[in-house]
Amino acid sequence: MEPVDYLKILKNHWKVVLALIVVAVVAIYFTSPKTPSKAYTADYKLLLEQGVGGTSSMANVGTVAELAVNPVVAQGAADALGYQGEPEDLAGKVEAVGDPDLLIITITGRGGTPDEAIAIANAFGEEVKKYVDEREAQRLQTESQQSQAQRDDLSAQLAQVNASLAGDPNNQALIEEQAQLTNQLGSLFPVDDRASYTPVLEATFASEDAAFVSGFGREQRALIAALVAALAGFGVAIMLDRSDSRLRSKDQVERRFGLPVLAEVPLLALRDRSRAAVVAFEREPRVAEAYRGLRTALLLFRSRNESALAANGNGNGNIALAQSQSSLRQLVVVTSPEAGDGKSTTTANLAMAYAEAGQSVLLVSWDLWRPLSPRVFDAEEGPGVADYLNGNASSLVRYVQDTSIPGVRIITAGLGGHHTYTQIEHARRLLEEARTLANIVIVDTAPILSASVTRELVTLADAVVVVCRAGRTTGPVADRCAELLERIGAPALGVVLVGVATGPFADYYGAPPRESRTVERAGFRRRTEDAAPRHKAISGTPVRPTSAQYRATTPRGPEGREPR
Repeated sequence: MEPVDYLKILKNHWKVVLALIVVAVVAIYFTSPKTPSKAYTADYKLLLEQGVGGTSSMANVGTVAELAVNPVVAQGAADALGYQGEPEDLAGKVEAVGDPDLLIITITGRGGTPDEAIAIANAFGEEVKKYVDEREAQRLQTESQQSQAQRDDLSAQLAQVNASLAGDPNNQALIEEQAQLTNQLGSLFPVDDRASYTPVLEATFASEDAAFVSGFGREQRALIAALVAALAGFGVAIMLDRSDSRLRSKDQVERRFGLPVLAEVPLLALRDRSRAAVVAFEREPRVAEAYRGLRTALLLFRSRNESALAANGNGNGNIALAQSQSSLRQLVVVTSPEAGDGKSTTTANLAMAYAEAGQSVLLVSWDLWRPLSPRVFDAEEGPGVADYLNGNASSLVRYVQDTSIPGVRIITAGLGGHHTYTQIEHARRLLEEARTLANIVIVDTAPILSASVTRELVTLADAVVVVCRAGRTTGPVADRCAELLERIGAPALGVVLVGVATGPFADYYGAPPRESRTVERAGFRRRTEDAAPRHKAISGTPVRPTSAQYRATTPRGPEGREPR
């Protein structure tokens, strides 16, 4: 993995890392003592007596210093102190150093109190001295026994030589052997060459170990805990990223869906998410620009198709037919893989973006399970799509409502419930009639993986926009959605990625000043009113024309449709 990949992982899971750091710091901070832990040291010194222990290993002060951590010495010290723990733990509080020049061994004991340090130093010093004395006594006893055996053997040999010399006093060889045995026997007399150590300084005073004190304060412990928690948290973040299949970036979405990302909608603040459908153009310039970009992409797609159809019509000499075919490229279906991905919010904001550009927009709420509330546009709950499909009326115009957004009208989900069975002929007739009522028809549908009616509607659309939510839609779900769209031949143009987290330096437009928001809202209303002058206002209250008034005041084309 590249370093940038690790940065992305940290960006996606920084909350986990931060939580572990906070928990570790708080736990260590409040469980540690307010004052730093103190340690005291005390010294016990042993001196090797001069002129003894010439051949003994105990005469080496370095060797004797190592005895301070010997298990036998540690056990003896623990017994002397009444220590209840493991002798090895007690030995960890002792350090011994031998000085070969001065023939002195310094045994240093460490404890939490001066008395503890003194007791530990004295106990280990006495046990080292006792251990050396015992070892030396055992060595001398063994050597004495060996020397006595050699003396007995030499005495026996000497007695035989003396007996031989009694019979032959002038035998020179016997005389020489007698002298040699006598010398060897004389050299075996026991000599006390025992290594002996004498205490020259018993521990009576303990000094404070400043290095130990400064290294274990509350702040230092908290800092160490934070560093360890950060490393552990980063490891957890990598594990979560490896096991997390949720889509978060544009590259992941395009790779999974096999479609380009047409717009990246920034994540809204919690206070604005309940009014996400109308807040874009009032408070969040970044959100508004994202939907304007989506509108531009769809308009360019429509223009390219109109140009291609017009060119084909010129080539065949039938321009009217080409124009009538080009007018079919006006129906946009918005769907998503699963519920809660933000498709209804995208539908509402896209409608506002089209209206801002001077287009007449008809929003059809075809998600009968979780419909877009018409109150978002200050419309009323009433008959709509479900009632039309149930055959309660022959004309779709009766279900069209005007909204508080000039240029935007809406057909609600209706009062017929979500159990309506939709025949493809009825759906086709509804959409064909909807095309005659506005330049742009935007259909808000149910999630395509959940509703079969959506799979029929996308085949009747001119353009299909798929909405997915960053950090929620998973890779397998995106794969299933892409495969389904490809199999049924839906004209999917691209994906809208909703809820993209942006950093503090990613906002080109910046947050508008609080005092300018009123002006900004007024500017949006003015732009849409200029684009759709049929909406009038009396005393500041917009008057919604009825459907009959709308048809009577709107110019019609040669086929009875609104001009494009």
